[in-house]
Amino acid sequence: MEKRYLGILFLMLGFSIPLVSAFVYESAQQTVTQTIQEIATITLQNSALGNLEEGETKTYTKVGGGGDVELATLGDAISITTGKASAYLHLDSDLNDLTDYSVYSIVVKFSAVVGSTYSVGDTACTLTLASPDYSSVDLDAAGTWKFDFEITTTASPVDADTPTTVTIVVTAESTT
Repeated sequence: MEKRYLGILFLMLGFSIPLVSAFVYESAQQTVTQTIQEIATITLQNSALGNLEEGETKTYTKVGGGGDVELATLGDAISITTGKASAYLHLDSDLNDLTDYSVYSIVVKFSAVVGSTYSVGDTACTLTLASPDYSSVDLDAAGTWKFDFEITTTASPVDADTPTTVTIVVTAESTT
């Protein structure tokens, strides 16, 4: 009787191997490829604002901008060349991390425009301690756009000289 069950077991094993093999032969693979296209080239200027005494307020502008301190690097601080209309410029800063200022404001103004929606000198956005990021400046035409900075700072009292750096991350995206 055991030989009979053993024979049936081997017979069932013999039938299961082709079923498993058939399953393996039914599997498939698919490959998807995609190219990410660059929509913009961004160039940024760095600027050293120098010293500020506690309690002092200074306004920094590009050369010829009429601020307390004029710096050439604040002119065309951001330059972006886009190959598409309807690109969006995002500015994200760490201004909200600054604790040694009662005022820190960066006004971003158009200094070169494409198309007719904006004019040179128009304000694109303002970054502040309370609002350190700007979701999007609509660049509605392909071409080269440039932006100037106007910075106003008021230092709070500090215990010792305190070097400060503000970081602004500039990104561009297209929705088309």
